[in-house]
Amino acid sequence: MTVTYRQILVAVDGSNGANAALKTAVEVAKRNDAHLDILRVLDLNSLEYGGAGIALDGEQIYRIEQENEQYLLELRNDLIKKYDFRPEQINVHIRFGNPKLVIAEDFPEEYQSDLIIVGSTGKNILHRIVTGSVAAHVTRVANRDVLVARTTEADLK
Repeated sequence: MTVTYRQILVAVDGSNGANAALKTAVEVAKRNDAHLDILRVLDLNSLEYGGAGIALDGEQIYRIEQENEQYLLELRNDLIKKYDFRPEQINVHIRFGNPKLVIAEDFPEEYQSDLIIVGSTGKNILHRIVTGSVAAHVTRVANRDVLVARTTEADLK
């Protein structure tokens, strides 16, 4: 039995794991002629001055949002050109909130994602030990299929 996915969600954060997830999501989307939603979740709790507990002001948060939006739009355009996607096949999204909840619950429900692809690693090891990984949470909580993309040596280059 072959499963066909129509709405694929991939979460990106600039990490090697997220890059592996994006690569996998592109392959799965092309194979299934599916729609690809690329999501970047900005966690306001981690948007501090070097983790010193000093909150950012509205202007700084706006600048961070604009930088991420520009990055995502450029990424979308690159994927459309490089992999011959139709423009309507790829959307990019920015959300504020807890990445675990947004990726596992909120976004897939709103956009009817039938597959979520996440990287196997993201934050540093200390953060994962303290809070648990996003990938682990998504695989436990999401009520959709979840694919965890493993980082390879090629992804590290």
